[in-house]
Amino acid sequence: MTTFEMTPDEQSQCVQGVLQGLISRAPEGWSELRYAYRSTVGFSSSDLEFTMCDGSKEGGTAPVAVFDAMDDLRHAMHEPGKGTWFTAVITADGSLRYRTTFEYDSEPDFVPQINAGSYLDDIRHFPRTEENIPDWLKRRLEEARHEAP
Repeated sequence: MTTFEMTPDEQSQCVQGVLQGLISRAPEGWSELRYAYRSTVGFSSSDLEFTMCDGSKEGGTAPVAVFDAMDDLRHAMHEPGKGTWFTAVITADGSLRYRTTFEYDSEPDFVPQINAGSYLDDIRHFPRTEENIPDWLKRRLEEARHEAP
């Protein structure tokens, strides 16, 4: 695994770059966007949705560069003992005001659900102390250990 270090300013610049990549895919007449990125070391998925000025919704696909930037951000935001986030959500309005949420403790909503071994790989790359492993992750790790040959 490559180590990525980013200052808080660099993290903010990375998010702004992601936002620009998402906006490049925006349909004409959008007023809001919501991007959810879920990841473990070996698997990631995302959803991009635009709310149009008339209130309707349109789906979109993020550019590959956005996936790469989000992966870099996930690595850079790893905190020893705490781990890193599994889900990031970026919302923005037409004036480009944005908000980010990083979920370190909630189970990611992968569809379809990923195998438990993916979480075991992830915790090996992004170690967490016992008190930083939520109950759902403990169950998934135990499941993975029973599946291992």
